[in-house]
Amino acid sequence: MAEADARAVAAGVPVDALMEAAGRAVARVVRERFPAAGRVLLLCGPGNNGGDGYVAARELAAGLEVTVLEAAPPRTEAARGARASLTAVGVEPGALSAGAVDAWLASADPDAAVVVDALLGSGLTRPLGGDLAAVAAALNAGQVPVVAVDVPTGVDADVAVPPGEHVRADVTVQLAGAKVASAFHPARAAFEGARPGRPAGVVVADIGVPEDVLAAVSPTLWLDREATAAWLPRRAPDDHKYAVGTVTVVAGSRRYLGAGELACRGAWRAGAGLVTLVGPERHPSAWPETIHVPPPEDGEWPPPGLTARAAQALVVGPGLDPAEPGSSLAALGALLEWAPGRVVLDAGALAPGTFTDHLTELRALARRDAPAVVTPHAGEAARLLAALGREVDVRRDPLGAARALAEDTEAVVALKGATTVVAAPDGREAVSDSGHPGLAGGGTGDVLAGAIGALLAAPGGDVFERACAAVHLHGLAGERAASARGVGLVASDVADALAGVLASLQP
Repeated sequence: MAEADARAVAAGVPVDALMEAAGRAVARVVRERFPAAGRVLLLCGPGNNGGDGYVAARELAAGLEVTVLEAAPPRTEAARGARASLTAVGVEPGALSAGAVDAWLASADPDAAVVVDALLGSGLTRPLGGDLAAVAAALNAGQVPVVAVDVPTGVDADVAVPPGEHVRADVTVQLAGAKVASAFHPARAAFEGARPGRPAGVVVADIGVPEDVLAAVSPTLWLDREATAAWLPRRAPDDHKYAVGTVTVVAGSRRYLGAGELACRGAWRAGAGLVTLVGPERHPSAWPETIHVPPPEDGEWPPPGLTARAAQALVVGPGLDPAEPGSSLAALGALLEWAPGRVVLDAGALAPGTFTDHLTELRALARRDAPAVVTPHAGEAARLLAALGREVDVRRDPLGAARALAEDTEAVVALKGATTVVAAPDGREAVSDSGHPGLAGGGTGDVLAGAIGALLAAPGGDVFERACAAVHLHGLAGERAASARGVGLVASDVADALAGVLASLQP
């Protein structure tokens, strides 16, 4: 955001104009979300975030009882100008202290008051200390709703885990664009919904930073239905099963036959024209549409009965047990060398020893045709990064973890979580927050692997974009399934919901 501000100014947008727009946006949100509020406490820091708060205070002073407490005198010219415009309408800021905040909160009716947190913006990287930590604790202990300006004070805007004590807001007005921390748990909880029963949400306010500037400084796309729909394959009226894409799923040890079946269902429901399972057995509830081929006994690929035409995408790993005698993982190198189309590696194929032993073949896919897609969850990503000699805290920095894996493997990485990161070796990256807590159940990742395979098998399309579309589609299917099942949904519910969501996204 510092770079975006600097480029906006260089393009002719004055800093004070950005601050005016930001402060007015905050004031507008306060009035819209809390129409019963008659009193407002604004807490202003010494930087431009505090300047935004001064402007908001000036706007709110027309009709509301406004109290302003400042941590220190403004240190930027724009913030000093904003403070002057506030005092010109008769509001004189007082000194910020935990005691002053406690006293104001004690006198306030929680149903008719609001606090605006404009103390620190997006540049914080260390824990709060002293009075600021005490102020954050006081706000969190109180019942008066809090509106944060850009980033709740104490949250590092760039990572998923706050460094220490931090404000937990009910509503956050993010300025110009969403910040990384607002997409990832646990930091995301600081941005909205701190007090049940209060208005909650995150608002991204346009403050006049040109769109081309924002696009230039931010490599990360926040996925939505519009982007997903644009990247989905389209069928022609005269397409046949081989024209729309075939998927072969190499999955399912005898202990985990269901994983292979769920991956096949995910592929079918995401639009595959033909699905073949290469596994030791079929699950008792296997769909009759799925073809079954036993894995090769000699480790040579392809096994008898499997043709390249049936494997326009390969999904390898769901339910595969490296310890099972005869596991297809023992022949992963040969499988990757044979792969006639795009490849998804999931679950058992991501066991560190198995995976790192075949990096050469994995990287060769990117040069031969298209990069593979690997789909680790956080624990798998941490183990892979350690095996690759990378020191990245996956929980704190999921974007950095996905980037590192993409760089080292030359694959597109879908790092699964409550917010999933998709990172490409060419530097593109996206996050998807679609989904529901009910997806935290066994088998949902297998469905996702199959869905990715189906979209990769369809003709054309970019691997990164198709992987993004599948991730978001899967999350939306989880939301749809949860509307009927709540947290009691199972992976089969998600697979069944995929077709309906796909239909809603395609014209």
